[in-house]
Amino acid sequence: MKLTQLPVMRQPAFEDDGTVTGVIASARIMAGSLLFTVALPAGVVHEPLAGRYFLARCVEPTEWARSHDWTFSLRRPLFVAGWRPATAADGVERWLLTSPQLEDSGVNWLAARPTDAPINLVGPLGNGFVLPPRTRQLAVVSEPARVAALLPLIHAMLDRGGRVVILLQAHNSIEPLLRDLLPLATEVHQEAPGMSWRARLQGVLAWADVVATALPARETAGLLEAVQTARLRVERGLVHCLVDARLVCGYGACLACLTPLANGRWTRTCVHGPVFDLADLAAG
Repeated sequence: MKLTQLPVMRQPAFEDDGTVTGVIASARIMAGSLLFTVALPAGVVHEPLAGRYFLARCVEPTEWARSHDWTFSLRRPLFVAGWRPATAADGVERWLLTSPQLEDSGVNWLAARPTDAPINLVGPLGNGFVLPPRTRQLAVVSEPARVAALLPLIHAMLDRGGRVVILLQAHNSIEPLLRDLLPLATEVHQEAPGMSWRARLQGVLAWADVVATALPARETAGLLEAVQTARLRVERGLVHCLVDARLVCGYGACLACLTPLANGRWTRTCVHGPVFDLADLAAG
């Protein structure tokens, strides 16, 4: 995992209110997403990583700002894209965090933060992807802006000696930065002239033991149809989806993240997800 190893001048710390103040080591834009490297104090719970998220406060971390500046009153989610343990040199952990929402004013505020600036976080929150013990072939289906959130899962699969195929919903060439971020041991495919996205999707669905997706909400119906064509039915445990929902409070109190289920009910994505089995999201 390529996490920026920069000196940390400030000291990250756990706060009395249950939040954690980190220090920004770097921030960059990649394939339509924000990538943050943040130094956090050692001891943050980090398993499982893929699919879990922090909520970042988008306001200056001062007493005056906390009391008076409501320009960005809602926290923004940053998904975990990687983690490196603390070293004896500085005693801090390096976390790679990502957000695909570059059109959002709060995320733009975060992207403009300078190196060594503090950032206040809550988390990690939510339930992430878990690889079944006997999984040997993992298919990752995503758009380029969201694939970084699945990097910890990709590395976990490769670490156990498994195979990973990545299918990107992208019409243009993959950006060099994104290509460098994806492990060399993976097999990367994308949309191409002469072969439809649906045909490629059905191919990886037929090949994989487990499928992990990070797609916009509008793609769920198409994903369900592709699974039914390739596997005849939606098997529980086959496809796990990082749901595209509005994560605001992280504790299920505001109900902004409600996601419909196949049984006709609704669930709170922030606490019961954001990773769900496709069998629970759509009847098939």
